[in-house]
This record gives sequence, structure tokens and C-alpha cells, in this order.
Amino acid sequence: MTREHLHMTSHARSRPAFFALTALLMIFAAAPQLFADEPYARSRDYDLQHSKIALRFNLEQKKVLGEVTHSLSILRDGTAKIVFDSAGLTVQKVTVNKAAAKFETTAGKLIIPLASEAKAGDKFEITIRYEAKPTKGMYFILPDKDYPNRPSQIWTQGESEDTHYYLPTYDYPNDRLTTETILTVPASWITVSNGKLISVTDAGKGLKTWYWKESVPTSTYLITVVAGEFDEVKETWRGIPVTYYAPKGRGDRLSINYGRTPAMMELFSKKFGVDYPWEKYSQVMVDDFVAGGMENSSATTNTSTSLVHPKLAPEYLTGEDDLISHELGHQWFGDLVTCKDWGDVWLNEGFATFLEAVWTEAHFGKDQVDYERWNNAREWFESASLWNKPIVRHDFDDSSEFDDNAYAKGGWVLYMLRHQLGEDAFYRGLKHYLEANRGKNVVTADLAKAIEEATHANVDQFFSQWLYGAGAPKFDLSYTYDAEKHQLMLTVKQTQKVEGRVGLFHVPVDVEITTASGPKLYNVTVSKDKQTFSLTADSAPLMVLFDKGSHVLKSADFRKEKKEWLYQLKNASDVSDRADAVVALGKMRNDDEAVAALGDALHNDKAWGVRATAADTLGQMGGASASKLLLAALDSKDAPWVRSRIVSALGNFKEDVAVVARLNSVAKEDSSYRARAAALQALGRLKAPAAFTTLEAAITADSPDGILRNAALRSLGPLGDDKAVPLLLQWSAPGKPIDSRTAAINSLGRLQKDNQDITKQIADYLSESHFSVRMAAIYTLGSRGDATAVPALEALLKSDDLSIEMVPMIKGQISRLKKTAEGKPSASSSSHDADEGPDEHADSEKPATEQRLEKLERLLQEMSDRLKSMEKRLPPAKPY
Repeated sequence: MTREHLHMTSHARSRPAFFALTALLMIFAAAPQLFADEPYARSRDYDLQHSKIALRFNLEQKKVLGEVTHSLSILRDGTAKIVFDSAGLTVQKVTVNKAAAKFETTAGKLIIPLASEAKAGDKFEITIRYEAKPTKGMYFILPDKDYPNRPSQIWTQGESEDTHYYLPTYDYPNDRLTTETILTVPASWITVSNGKLISVTDAGKGLKTWYWKESVPTSTYLITVVAGEFDEVKETWRGIPVTYYAPKGRGDRLSINYGRTPAMMELFSKKFGVDYPWEKYSQVMVDDFVAGGMENSSATTNTSTSLVHPKLAPEYLTGEDDLISHELGHQWFGDLVTCKDWGDVWLNEGFATFLEAVWTEAHFGKDQVDYERWNNAREWFESASLWNKPIVRHDFDDSSEFDDNAYAKGGWVLYMLRHQLGEDAFYRGLKHYLEANRGKNVVTADLAKAIEEATHANVDQFFSQWLYGAGAPKFDLSYTYDAEKHQLMLTVKQTQKVEGRVGLFHVPVDVEITTASGPKLYNVTVSKDKQTFSLTADSAPLMVLFDKGSHVLKSADFRKEKKEWLYQLKNASDVSDRADAVVALGKMRNDDEAVAALGDALHNDKAWGVRATAADTLGQMGGASASKLLLAALDSKDAPWVRSRIVSALGNFKEDVAVVARLNSVAKEDSSYRARAAALQALGRLKAPAAFTTLEAAITADSPDGILRNAALRSLGPLGDDKAVPLLLQWSAPGKPIDSRTAAINSLGRLQKDNQDITKQIADYLSESHFSVRMAAIYTLGSRGDATAVPALEALLKSDDLSIEMVPMIKGQISRLKKTAEGKPSASSSSHDADEGPDEHADSEKPATEQRLEKLERLLQEMSDRLKSMEKRLPPAKPY
């Protein structure tokens, strides 16, 4: 599932809209995102082997009318009843082996007593007829009075344990079954479900029945139903159907965003030595999705916000490839082989995150993937709540196993394992892991066993420190050079606090020493709290790199002179080492030589990521020299993903007439929409003269997906001009595009903070069905600081229709408001932003809260064009 990278705002790629929005909203929330009901796998009384699922829908009442026949085999002697997970379902009839049976229901279970105790191996066929108005698990997205033209859609979302809200079943990953899914829908609709499409037949009364059959066993949280008005694009890979679906009217966006899917399937199949394992691969993009993507077996569901406008798509280097490759990777790691319990969910999510990088490296090159990995490491270290938690854990009662340890750190761990084992051995181990566990549930020990059997390499210590242990090494580094002995003494200290699950790390590290005669590489192993390594150098070193190329997840404080950092920025061969030099030089305030070197990198470095990081750093440093270098860089023809970063960096230079003039020019006429949006954001942050007029004009201007309008709406918040309130109220209202509404709500919350009428208006949006509007309102109320919003948030917390992301978010904002009311600092004002990317810099003289709000605005600007129209409530419709 792609909730992915909530803490990863790498500007190397365009994050799917949900990631961006949720990351933004989670900046101030201490609580993590997802909660699974049960950390450990259940003991089972039966093996659910096959389910035949027949569904119809009453659109007027938002009901599902279902009949399911479960085929199962008893696992334990003396089994007296069959229990299915079932929440909010009205069960009408149950038969056991075609005979009517008694049953009882509780809040979360359907209990079917057996006529006599069953023995292990006994077979049962249980049919359940039911209906439900699901509060989660299944969602009805239909036209209404505010959004009368949106395409009708019904879709499901099962992870972690929400399938039983629309289907009585065994709802935990540690069982696998085949399925038949029979969907009767309006004749003009399209449906998608697991497996192969067997037939579409006329059902009379303007209806058709679609029959899908999945013959490869899967877990119930991976069952999917999508039905509605969609455009379709069909391709194939090695004869296997590959299809993409967009809500009706957006089909022209499919190929430009999703067309690289077959190439990804080819790459992964070759890398793993295990071909894509399902009968087809469909990707359905739906409106108002509650996640970025969901890897249902053979049929992924993604947010429709991944359908970037064709005019905007070329402005994003890697497009939607992170989302697409992540969910595709799950078809092997998560679907073909599935974690036994949620404590080992990294086996799903860590692999999928790692495979994003595998695709990026293969398609976009080493510099791109190295830059992303460098960014991701920095962001993980800034997420303090993750530090003392191991990747494999079951103690997530008050937190989430779906965190950036499972995703980002999990992906990093697999990268390190590949580096240590070597490419061939690593993929040999993965092939064995997939083949030995095909169609099974696994724990982390199964991966270690498969790797050792395939490679004869003992990975116990590696797994112990990186997966069962917590934290990562923090290094303090220094060296001395003895010219007479031609000897360099490298002192390495591990400075992380050793406590709980955080220990000392045992890591092999590449050390490169460059002298006048060239570079020389040494391999050392760090294992103690302090070690000194004696290395040969034929003359005084020009550059010393510890962990050349950044192959270890770490932080490092390397005490070097300025001349060494200057040399490193100019001469290091790896992106990460040059980026480290950019960051180090950026700390040298009021240093003309450092500024000049960063300006040179901004213009000339071969890697766009280093150029963009140099732009960010110059913006953070400030000063006339830095602003001139950034302004000059705008005269180049750099790509939009760099140009927008340069523009954003200029938003740090207040009272600079030349900067404001250039930002106004860019906002009005630049060739890049992303740069224009960044300029609008920057003008608001600078509170530039006449900025309100400029932003007001941009709101009424036409642009693809309203990218300029949304940037202007977001910019009105930091601008701080209260005369924007009527305009923001207008654009936050139902009927306006959803992404514009979320932008307006965010800005509205920053104005007239003593006006409780505004607080009440934002609180009214909590009752809406739109996921993104609700999330924007929740966050905005928390950041607004008006404690009168607490009752509304507490009432929302009691709702039974909250998505999997909302509960921790609501709790975090309530806590924040209560602390504010008590005069205590909230987490948002006392801790560093985990989501701050390298280009989110703020003036160090500003109050901490203002800095964080401005960083939020910049991140919103970066991802603004990703949020497409999501719609509102359900209309009356005739049942069928």
C-alpha cells in the first residue's frame, strides 16, 4: 500500500498527490498514520480456500447486496462453530452445505454454530446472504448537487482489516484463497476485480453482470471491487493483459502517466528471475481514494490524482513512476508472498519501496537514484519518533506499523543488503525467497533463511541490528596525516545513544583517500564506539570520503576544513558526496568563497539534484551574493524540476526589489507552470507589494488542473492579508474543485485567528465525505490554535466512517489544541519537521511556528498540481 513516503518529500520526483497531501497534514501530528487491529497472526480453526462473491448495489441507499459462498477446510478437531469477521452487515440467511443454518452476530463477528463438532480435514460450503451500508472498506463516489458531472464510481479498500465491512470473511493476512467475483452493475459501467475476466452478460433492466475469476490464492485484504464510469486503455506484456482505467473523461491522461508499466514488469521479472505471477495487471485510478495506491492482487487501485494533466506531466522528471513501481513491486512482495502478520509488514512495504529505486536506477540513471536515497536518509533521521523503534515489531497499540521504518528504512536496509552481498547474490537470494514461499505467508526469518540457502552468507548480524534492532549509526569523524610516515589516521566514533533496541553497529565502510596522485579506496569495518584506522596515503590528502557514495544509512559529522569541502564539491564522483559538501558549505554563513562555490555548483554540476540542493542552500544562506547567483540561474534553460527550486529559494530574500520584480515576471509568463506556481508561493511568503492583486489575478486565470489558482490560494495564507478572507471562503465552499478547496482551507486557517466564525466554518467541513477536504480541515483546525474547535474534532473522532488515516490525525490535533490552550508548547512548535525537504528553508530569525507554516506552504506548492478534483456526497439513484 502506498501511504508511502509520508516523510519523504524528495523533489527528485513527483510524489503522488495523496503522499504529498498526507505528508503535509502529518507535519504537525505526533501520531503516525495507519493502525492494524491485530499485531500478531491469529490461530485458525479453518482454512478458507475459495470464495464466490456476488454483489449488486443500491445506489440510492448506498447499499451493497451480497451473497458469498465460502469453501473451507477445518484445521482443528472439535471445531464447533465457524466465525467470520463481519462489521455492520445485516445477515439475512446462512446455509451450511446447502442446509439452512442458525447464526448470531456481534459488533465484529458472524458466528455459525455447526450441527456437530467437526474434525480436521472436514469440508464445508457456507453461503451467506446479506446487505450493508458500509462505513469503510467500500466507498460510493457518485454525482451530487455540488459535483453533478463527476463519474460514478464504487471501489473497495481492504488493507489493513476493512474487507469485512462489506464482505463477511476471514479478514487477516495469514490465510489465502482463490476467488470468483460476480458484479451486476449498470450496463454502461466497467468493473475490475481480481483475476481474469471470464464473461460479461446481459442481466436485463439496463444491467450487465461481470464475472471475474482469480485462480492464484491471495489474502482477503487484497480482494478488490471497482465499478463505475471509466475510460480504458489496453496493452499487453508477454501476452498478459495490461490495462489502465481513468474516471470517464480523463482517459487522455492514462498513457502519458502509466505507459511505462510494461517496461517495469519486464525489469522486475528479469531481476527476480520470477515472472509476473498473475493472470493480468490492471491499474484503476479512482476519485477520493483514501490512500496513494493499493496493491490488490492483479488489480491495483490508485488515486486519480496520479493522472497528471498532459501539459504538466513533462514537468516532472520521474512522473508517477514511484507510485506505479511501488504497487507493481507488491505483486511479488506482498501479494505472491505475503507477511504473516502486521509486525512483519516491512516484507511488503520495504520491498516495494526498494523496488521504486530499482526502477529509478534502471530508467533514470544512477545519479537520480543516488540523490533520492541521499534525501531519504536525511529525512528518515529527522523523524525522531522512528528512532527507537525496530522495523520488525509488534508493539504498535498506540502507534503505527505502517510507518517510515517499514517503508523508507526498510527500503534502505534492502539497498544495504544488496550492496554487501553483491548484485548477483542478492537477486539469487530473492529468487529463492519468492520460489520457496510462493503463495505463502512469511516472517522476516523466512527471508534470512532463503538468502542464506541461496548465497551461503550468514546475515544474522545484519538482520539483528537493522531489522530487529532500532536506530542507525551516528558517526563523529576526524583524521590526521603524518607526512613522514605517509599515514592517515582516521578516527571514527559512534555517537548514537546506546539504549533500548539501539546498539552499536557493525558496518563495512568504503573510505576513499584522494591525493595528488589520484584516489585510493579502502574497506574498513566499524564495530566499536571508537576506532582509529591507519591508512596509507602517499601525500597529503586532498579529499577523504567516509562511506563513499553513501551505502550505509547513517549520519556523519566529518570535521573538515573549508578547502576540503570545496574540493569535494568540485571533484567527488558521487552525487551524495557532492550534496554533503553543499550542505557543509551552506553552514558557512557570510563566506564569499562558499557562496561562490555553491553558485558554481548551481550552474555547472552534472546532477540536477546537486544543482537544486545548491539553490536551496543559497536561499537558506541569504545575502546579496546568493540572490544574484539565483537570479542569474533563472536565465539558464534548466528543467522545470530545477527551475521551480530556484524560484522557491528566491522566496527567502525579503526587501530585495530585484527578486520581487523577477518573481512577478516568472509568475506571469514563465514557460514552466511549476516555476510560475513557485513564484506565486514565493510572493506570498515575501509579503511582496501588490502581491494580493497578483494572487487574485492568478486565481481567476486558466491553467492545467488549476495549478496557478491553487498556488495562489495557498499563498494567501502566508501573505497574511485579511482582505483575502472572503475570497478564501468562496473557494473553500462545496462545488469548487477539491484541490482548490483544500488550498483555500489551509490559507483560511492562517487568517483572523481570533475570528471564531472562521473556525466554525472550517469545522463544518469535518462532516464532508471528501477525504482530502476532511484532512485539510482537521489539520487546519489544529494549526489555527483555536481551542473552540476541540469539541468538533472530538465528535468527529466518534464517527464510524473515518478512514484509516484520520484517527491518529484527529488525536494529534486535539492534543495540539489542548496544549495550546494550556499554554504548553505543542509538538509542532518544539520539534523539527520530519517532512522538511532540502528546499524547505526558513529565515532563522522567524518564530518556530511561522517557520514551519512557511515550510508547509512550500511543500504544498511543490505538490499542488497533483491534487485533482475529488468529489462530494451521494445522489439519489434508483436501486437495481
